[in-house]
Amino acid sequence: MRKISKIKVLLALALPLALSATTAVAQEKHYSKPVKQLDLRVRMSELDACPIDTMRLYAWTGVQVEEIAKTVPTATKTGFEFHFQLKNIALGNYYLGRIVNNSMSDMRPLVLGLEEKILLKGSCADMKTMAFDGSKVNIAFEQMIDSVKMHSSQFFTLLGSWQQNAGNPEALAEIKKNLGDMDFRRKELLNKLKKDQPELAAIAALYSYQSFQNNQKSPTQTEGQYIGETYFQFVNLADTNYVRSAFFYEAIKGYATNMTQVGLSTEQLEGYLDGLLVKIGAGKPHHRPALLAVTFGVMASNKKLFLQYAEAYQKSYKGQNIMLDNFIEQQITQLKSSTEVGDEAPDFSAATPNGGKLNLKSLRGKVVLIDFWASWCGPCRRENPFVVGVYNKYKSKGFDVLGVSLDTDGQKWKDAIAKDELAWNHISDLGGWSSAPAKLYKVTGIPHTILLDKNGVIIAKNLRGAALEQKLKEIFGE
Repeated sequence: MRKISKIKVLLALALPLALSATTAVAQEKHYSKPVKQLDLRVRMSELDACPIDTMRLYAWTGVQVEEIAKTVPTATKTGFEFHFQLKNIALGNYYLGRIVNNSMSDMRPLVLGLEEKILLKGSCADMKTMAFDGSKVNIAFEQMIDSVKMHSSQFFTLLGSWQQNAGNPEALAEIKKNLGDMDFRRKELLNKLKKDQPELAAIAALYSYQSFQNNQKSPTQTEGQYIGETYFQFVNLADTNYVRSAFFYEAIKGYATNMTQVGLSTEQLEGYLDGLLVKIGAGKPHHRPALLAVTFGVMASNKKLFLQYAEAYQKSYKGQNIMLDNFIEQQITQLKSSTEVGDEAPDFSAATPNGGKLNLKSLRGKVVLIDFWASWCGPCRRENPFVVGVYNKYKSKGFDVLGVSLDTDGQKWKDAIAKDELAWNHISDLGGWSSAPAKLYKVTGIPHTILLDKNGVIIAKNLRGAALEQKLKEIFGE
């Protein structure tokens, strides 16, 4: 398993709240009723001279934080404080954010919903250094975060050593033993929280992954299969209270990213991700953050699945956040029009010489050469006999050509097809350089060719002559 990479999501949302600013959740039975009355105080010492204008309280609502309360400072005998009096607070992830000179300076994560009184004390110079006074849940929460961060760091270090020592049985045996110790410590933390702080146990469950090296189910089970089947083995994915957990969102996104890096096919990856979403349950409140996390988790590594999950997200949840909707729509549009090697070829259609219509996707199942040309293009016409030769050689093996003409005169286009004996499919909108397919594929000169595999994925561009024949030999053989 490789280290999970972070995806930079350029949104004006509070999504960059990762492990250092996460959330706590609980098994549903522990917090079915919200706290009716909560007295939250943030107390600063008299030595502080920070010009804090306002303190704001934010709640995690599934895919972002939203402000739920704000207050201004009041004087105390020893300094000043911010006092929140809140009603009906459900257990979950919240953040305190201070406003200095009308700007947000930092945010402090905390858990609300279990205790009726919470006091946070210290210097306003840095809210991260402030300490909870008597809040057992938040003290345990911070200790849990530190433990999870430490375990993750050590775990990835061991995995790196495992890869570096491949071929050294003695070193691998020692690393495997250390990974086993890490497995034990992760389960030990989870079990301790279940006993002492059950409200926090669900957060640890998200990060209690057990090493493949020590827990492989059978000799034939691959690491990708193992991760897909066991990553969330201690998690109750049907728990709807995860909707208030930023940690849940981050864990799902990390899982999806990790799964793109362990040698699974797109079909296998899709199966595991779909299975995860089924366990969560469509229509459940935490299905939205899970689907969004899966979408962003595969965005950098699997464009096909990103489009699939992004469109599914927009179909189910479009309209709940305009900024997020706009970002996703922008990414969908860019990917659908991308024509780089490795991209799925954008579909298009135009008229055939006999007046019918033909679209690119109708040729799926064949290796297709899209050939942008025109009757007036000398280099194109000189290339045509060679294309005829490879077409006749490989058409019985599943090779096809789609000629896309940049002509403006329909009769000249048809005459060139007949004279050059181009027996493959042809289309044109007779738009010349304004041809819609040519614009879609950013064609600036002809001849211009794009080679697609049987699934419609671009595998090469601008192959002509011997280079095209060599590529076809690689695909079909002699």
